[in-house]
Amino acid sequence: AAEEDKRRRNTAASARFRIKKKLKEQALERTAREMSEKAETLEKRVQELEVETRWLKSLI
Repeated sequence: AAEEDKRRRNTAASARFRIKKKLKEQALERTAREMSEKAETLEKRVQELEVETRWLKSLI
């Protein structure tokens, strides 16, 4: 009976661990996706500003 209880507790702990691990993984993937989108937006902004800078320099 004690071994059975131990096995049951271990199974439950393993399940909790897997769920926690999966949630952490999903959060990391979401963060990575958000950061990639932000980087893309910033790259576009840099390009726009470079074009504007060249245009302004051409006016001098």
